[in-house]
Amino acid sequence: MDFGLIIRQTSLLIIGMGTLSTHAEIKNFEPSFPKYDQNRQYHSAFKVENIGTAKLNNISILALGVAVADPTADDDEFYKNYSSCQNQQNCQFKFKIEPAIVKQLKAISLAGFGTILVPADWKIMQSAMGVNGTASTLLMSPKQDEAMTLYNSSACLGCGLPPATLYFPELIKQSLGNDYGAYKDPNKFLTIVKPKKNIAYFSYQIPNYPNKTHGVASYTAGDFNYKEINLTLKPEHKQLAKYILNFYLLTNPIE
Repeated sequence: MDFGLIIRQTSLLIIGMGTLSTHAEIKNFEPSFPKYDQNRQYHSAFKVENIGTAKLNNISILALGVAVADPTADDDEFYKNYSSCQNQQNCQFKFKIEPAIVKQLKAISLAGFGTILVPADWKIMQSAMGVNGTASTLLMSPKQDEAMTLYNSSACLGCGLPPATLYFPELIKQSLGNDYGAYKDPNKFLTIVKPKKNIAYFSYQIPNYPNKTHGVASYTAGDFNYKEINLTLKPEHKQLAKYILNFYLLTNPIE
């Protein structure tokens, strides 16, 4: 299902959930805009590298790679899952997008998420990976009034089940049974469309905040994995949402 259709149907856009619970209780979903505190004493180290140019339908855009501090290494080593775009095959994408839109974007390769598209002037504020493989990234506009958050629980059941329960209530019983906690949306902030049982396209308006949010949440059973992307844009930039999120679905296929 195309995100252009979802946006037209709901007239809404998306973001994340805020603080995650680690206790066996059900918390209410409270929409909030992510904040970056540059004065925090601890931020995981990461490096941003210019890896050349990516091509979307033969239109060139800047390509960046993000290496994160390797939590399993004894010294200051970094983990990365990208290579230079000198090998053009790994930086060429067949993706339906208008040339005028392509010029507003850049490509970024992230640990845990592969290649994503973001507005050309946005900055990577934080990117990290845990010992258990969990990955998260925060990107923001220059004025920090627009944002994208990404989260990958890896194979950590306790890291993925609680946030997944907000979009997939059928998982609440399992999460509470494991003392992980859960989330509900009694105030009906969320609009959710499910093209598949394990995929949710969601949107909501943060109270008293002008920008809207779009996102995708998904999980795989078996070795449970949960992934979520949230994108909050100003009204004048909302046309970028469907391209950014559809590209995410292209590079992060969901079974």
